[in-house]
Amino acid sequence: MSDIPEVARVMMPEKGVFLVGLPEGYDSPAGTKCLVKLDYGEDVAEVKMAQAYDPSLHGERIPGFRLIRPLMAADEARLQANAELAESMCVTFLKLATAEGAQLEILHKRLSFGRERLFIRFTSPVLRPDLSRPCAELRRLFGVTVNAWQLGPRDEVALTGALGPCGRACCCTCWQTRYPQGLTAERVRGLGVSPGSQNGICGRFKCCLAFEDPKTCEQNCQNRN
Repeated sequence: MSDIPEVARVMMPEKGVFLVGLPEGYDSPAGTKCLVKLDYGEDVAEVKMAQAYDPSLHGERIPGFRLIRPLMAADEARLQANAELAESMCVTFLKLATAEGAQLEILHKRLSFGRERLFIRFTSPVLRPDLSRPCAELRRLFGVTVNAWQLGPRDEVALTGALGPCGRACCCTCWQTRYPQGLTAERVRGLGVSPGSQNGICGRFKCCLAFEDPKTCEQNCQNRN
């Protein structure tokens, strides 16, 4: 039996990607929903890739996060209860935020599997509204840590879904886990793209333009998963 540990890259529902250690004998394929142990407790994730631990690829330290097991049918009842609790918590959160003068639209809410953390993704006409009091009050009332994240234009499209100018689903909604790097105005101009067709539905440079530029194509292909 090999002494080299197995690790997996997993993606959270909010698109965050973590490296986790695998239990001995784990053999579920990529795409499997699983239960993981993170720094804040137990949560759900999707396995993107599993492989032997390689310090040159994964860093010098073996990850402290662990994959516990694949999700089972028996977990569905808890996930449903968590969704109902998240809804109730967000009603309170919005009331508190409105009382503080904040204008929010919540686009995503989720309670972690272990109910230690509430994830909120919102949009607001105000940049970085002060939500310290609503977050503290939810911690007092429900015992959860609130992770409230204001979405920018790209994040909003990735979360809500949309069709691009090409008529297909936007890259960020169907396969892309990271936004392209190195996509600058100078490079876009160098591709000979007309100004009227440079931007996607989010108003930012189209993600697909990064794969038209040989200087950034290789880097961004490595970041697809």
